[in-house]
Amino acid sequence: MRALSRVRTQEKSATIKDVARVAGVSFSTVSRVVNNSKPVDEPTRQRVMQAIAELRYVPNSLARGLQTRRSRCLGMMLPEIGSSGAAKFLEGAESYAREAGYTMLLMTTAADTARELECFSIMRQQQIDGVLWTAATYTDAHREWQQHHTLPMVVLAQDFSPYGLPSVLVDNYHAAYDAAEHLIGHGHRRIAMITGDLNDRAVGLARFQGFEDALAAHGLTVAPDLVVRGDVSAHGRDIASRGSGYAAMAQLMAHQPTAVLAASDNLAIGAMQYLIEQGRSIPGDVSIMGFDDLDIAAHPMLRLSTVAFDFHDLGVLAARTLIELLHGEAATAPVQLSPYRLVLRDTVRRL
Repeated sequence: MRALSRVRTQEKSATIKDVARVAGVSFSTVSRVVNNSKPVDEPTRQRVMQAIAELRYVPNSLARGLQTRRSRCLGMMLPEIGSSGAAKFLEGAESYAREAGYTMLLMTTAADTARELECFSIMRQQQIDGVLWTAATYTDAHREWQQHHTLPMVVLAQDFSPYGLPSVLVDNYHAAYDAAEHLIGHGHRRIAMITGDLNDRAVGLARFQGFEDALAAHGLTVAPDLVVRGDVSAHGRDIASRGSGYAAMAQLMAHQPTAVLAASDNLAIGAMQYLIEQGRSIPGDVSIMGFDDLDIAAHPMLRLSTVAFDFHDLGVLAARTLIELLHGEAATAPVQLSPYRLVLRDTVRRL
């Protein structure tokens, strides 16, 4: 019986008090090292870490969460995960969160308001510390939920700062302005645009307004028959979005544009497919420029000129903003814009 008792004692998991005793420090010092809550000098931290390794101490995250009222888990709400940009964004946010000691719960919403509100409630029930929300619209239902519940969040892809929500998005307006100026600078005057949803103020409308203002700055007007709406998201399916670009290009060719600015690479690729099937040359007959710089844009068969956003870095920026918010640090600005750059390949020619 004594031998069995000794075995059980040996198998008993080490506690934080055991770590403190072996390291020769206080219980609170071990807690600060484990939770990374307050600075600890490096020699002391090393002694604590060595004791943790020797004792094979595993922090009890559930107990720690009950004490701190923090789960060390973040929520991520995306409309879908089927697009290339969404995957890179998720990778960036998750990697930063992991390095900061957070895990991440992912939920998809299909950009549906009822589903978004359901996700908010589930994450609150799961005691998620905060949420990264890739939003489309802010409705009365969202406002009512926010008034009655507390859930820290950072909004992605939209500017919801007027509603008190820190927002992280790409600089769509200036990116489209510069892309249009590039086409104008190459001598193009009949420039068409395959837009996104113009009800989407931060993306679809911002890109169209940048395009429109660039033309106006050069004394050009946007011809109504040279603007066709495409489906940028197409429910997250790259192939479906390309089909939308294909159909838009078929409509535009009746009006003979010399260049087309597409609101996404997938729309641009669909437009290119139509032109190729019609025996048209790119850029000989029509120049094409896209948005996003997806991996496929650099394929030797495409070499698409486009506007590049670093979706991985955008995810990092969003996660960092949320974690700083959780630690009581004010956001650098209500709206943070991720930079862009033009990537000039082979689909635009000078007239």
